[in-house]
Amino acid sequence: MSTENAATFDCPECDVSAPSTSVPYDSLGYVVCPVCGYAATPAPERSSSAERSPSAGD
Repeated sequence: MSTENAATFDCPECDVSAPSTSVPYDSLGYVVCPVCGYAATPAPERSSSAERSPSAGD
């Protein structure tokens, strides 16, 4: 019987590595680093709609 390595979470902020089963998630389901509190949320979309006139898409 072979043993599989568990998935791990690698924090981009503090370089901690932890088993993914021991890492908490926020209310939206995004991972939160147990050491530094880094939250892996998606980057906000950059929209240029404010620069365009309302009828530019029509």
